[in-house]
Amino acid sequence: MIRLGALIIILMAGFADADGHVDKQKDHPNKIMNNEQCMETKAGVIFFLSAADSVFDEIEEHGDKKDKSWNEEKWTEAIALADLAANYSTVYDVWCKDMIERRIKMKMKKRHQDHNKKKEAKKD
Repeated sequence: MIRLGALIIILMAGFADADGHVDKQKDHPNKIMNNEQCMETKAGVIFFLSAADSVFDEIEEHGDKKDKSWNEEKWTEAIALADLAANYSTVYDVWCKDMIERRIKMKMKKRHQDHNKKKEAKKD
């Protein structure tokens, strides 16, 4: 469990200086996270899911050979990592997903407009 606590502290250290991100311009005044922060959150989801999966694999591989305290510690670690992944996923879904989807739609619309302009220019 100490290993999990140290891991969480190290990972959260990057997010501890949240005030440092306040100066960066947000995409919209109602958004609390910018694109960079959303990508960091997405990376956090991937990291925590991968870490939880590794612990689950370790339990599956060695669980029968280890004592009860080892199993309890590993299950606690795996569940904590899965919970962190779920929490990061919720933050990403609430604050980032719509913003990213809107950006993709805007880019697609711009490309379509550019394509139509080129098509019109060829006609002339």
